[in-house]
Amino acid sequence: MSKYGTGVDEPYAFGGFVMLRVDEEYGESAKVDISPDEARLLGLRLIKMADEAEGQE
Repeated sequence: MSKYGTGVDEPYAFGGFVMLRVDEEYGESAKVDISPDEARLLGLRLIKMADEAEGQE
């Protein structure tokens, strides 16, 4: 398991995009290539959602 969770690979930059890959345990996978601005917005949204999730515990 990576520090991001089971099946979530380390994000990396290539060709001006941020690449992210997720592998499901049943053989399915998803790969997304997003712009730097989209990656920043996603990061901020994930932080907000993590704060909300912690508040629900």
